[in-house]
Amino acid sequence: MLSNKQYIFLAIFIILLSLMGYFLSFTAKSHSQINVQLLWQHGELNCQTPFNTGEVNKNWLIEQFQFFISHIEYGSAETGWQKINLAQTPFQAHDTVLLGTNCQSAKPQTGSLKNSNWTIELEPLPGAGINKNSAIRFTLGVPFEVNHLNPISQKSPLNLPSMFWVWQTGHKFMRLELAANNEQWLFHLGSTGCKSASAMRAPKQACRYPNRFNFELPLSINSDGRLALNFDLATLLNNVDLTPSSSCQSEQNKLSCQQLFNNLSLVKQINNTPSVSSVSSVFRAVNIKPESPGEDVE
Repeated sequence: MLSNKQYIFLAIFIILLSLMGYFLSFTAKSHSQINVQLLWQHGELNCQTPFNTGEVNKNWLIEQFQFFISHIEYGSAETGWQKINLAQTPFQAHDTVLLGTNCQSAKPQTGSLKNSNWTIELEPLPGAGINKNSAIRFTLGVPFEVNHLNPISQKSPLNLPSMFWVWQTGHKFMRLELAANNEQWLFHLGSTGCKSASAMRAPKQACRYPNRFNFELPLSINSDGRLALNFDLATLLNNVDLTPSSSCQSEQNKLSCQQLFNNLSLVKQINNTPSVSSVSSVFRAVNIKPESPGEDVE
C-alpha cells in the first residue's frame, strides 16, 4: 500500500497534470479562433443595444445582421499569404463562414440566440501560425462556384433560406435589418446582373455585378488571448439616411446602395503597421471584450 507521503505526491502530480492540460488546451484554443465583434463606433453592439444615427428621438435596434466571408488568408505581402483552413462547424462550409446574429430568433426564456455566431474556428496552423504581427485578408461574400447551387443540398450554413435569394442571384452576402419605432430599414448585399434561363436556374458565368468586397487588415489580440476582428456598423451606415425609401437590395443605380458600396470599399492609410499599407474602415482590429461564441444553427 502507498504511504501517506506517497498519496500526497501522487495527488500533487495529478493536479499538476490537470493544470498543464488546462493551460495547453486554453493556449491551443486561443490560437485556433478569431473572435469577431460588432461595434457602433467604439462601443460593443448587440441585439439589446439601441443606437442613434443622428436623428432626434430615434433609436434603432438590430433585427438581423449576418454576413458571409470566404477565402481567408493570413500573412503579409512581405512574408507571403497562406490559406486558413476552417474547422467544420454548422457555421462554416466550403471555406466560407457565416457571422452575425438573427435577433428575431431569440429564446424568450433564456435570452440566448439561435443562428448567432461571432467566432471563426480554425484548423491547426503550420509553424508559428497567426500572431499579433499577422495580417488577414478575406472576401465579404460567397464564392461564385458555390453561390448559385441548390441550397437544399448544401451544407450548413449555405442552406439557410433567410440568407438566400434564388438560384439566379444566389446568397445574400450580408443581411442587415433594423427597426426604430414603427419604421424598418434593410440592406441585403448580393450579386446582381446574373444571367440564366430563369430565376430558378444558376448562371454559368459570373454576374455582371458580383458585389464581393476584399479586405486586408492587421489583427489584434484581446486581453483573453484570442485574436480579434471587428465590424463597425457606424462606418457602414455613414452618410446613409435610414428611411424606408433608402432600403437597399443591391440595386446598382440606387443612391443609397452606391453609398453603402462606397462605405464597404473605403480604406484608410496606416503608418504604424509595416505589413499592411491600408486597412478597411468597416473591419477593424480593436481590443473589445468578446461576446460568447456561436450557438446552434437550425
